[in-house]
Amino acid sequence: MRALSWIQMGVLLLLLGGCREPAPAPAPGTPENPLLTVEGTTVRYNGQLLPWEDTGGWRRVLGPPSRESDGILTWDELGLFLYDRDSKVPGPEAFEVLLGRARLSPQSRGEPESWPRKNFTARLLVDGAAITNRSTLGEINRDKKGTSFTRGYMNGIYKYSVGEFDVWLEYGHDRSLTTFSVTKWLPTAH
Repeated sequence: MRALSWIQMGVLLLLLGGCREPAPAPAPGTPENPLLTVEGTTVRYNGQLLPWEDTGGWRRVLGPPSRESDGILTWDELGLFLYDRDSKVPGPEAFEVLLGRARLSPQSRGEPESWPRKNFTARLLVDGAAITNRSTLGEINRDKKGTSFTRGYMNGIYKYSVGEFDVWLEYGHDRSLTTFSVTKWLPTAH
């Protein structure tokens, strides 16, 4: 057998470098390393379903909220909050994950009272894409399955729709990701 030339060796290394195995599936969530997954509109915390039809199911899975006021349930330690204001709609209308503290405008003062005291520190996967406060829109759209996020009603806000839900990202003025949320479309009054 003859030895490979430098060019042939380089081509072989390039080909082998491109043959990577797919990334392993994320490890399931545990109390020490929690995992929040969103697939379409299905939300799970450590593998347990958070049902859109039953706010009590969220309480059973996440535990009692730290605070509850005007239909907003806040889990300070988890960095999550849930909107359950409309009594005509079964279950919550929306939930948000607080990833950072930068507001859309540098002129904004203070924080909304409903915001959790701590940021979300668990792992968040949305349609397969890992999301942190440092995730860029391009990285998220590249890594997720399904519909991509597009610009929402103003700069720094991005969304897409799935069935009767909107899925949102909100970036702060410093370009860090502040919130991820899923919102039900509410029935309109006639």
